[in-house]
Amino acid sequence: MSKFERYTKQTDEYIYPHKHCKKCGQMIEETYNYCSDCYKKLKEKKKRKWFKFKRKAKNSIENDKKS
Repeated sequence: MSKFERYTKQTDEYIYPHKHCKKCGQMIEETYNYCSDCYKKLKEKKKRKWFKFKRKAKNSIENDKKS
């Protein structure tokens, strides 16, 4: 008996191919990396970060003009 034959599946239940969310571990489709909830949070966080960067760049340009 080979090592692969020892561990045969006991149930006949089919589990479709899937992945798990990188953040919360929820089962999702193979094509996605994050579940819908975590993706929304990630987008909001990215948007806030971009806004912060944009505001900082704008202030530095204004300070250069004043100098």
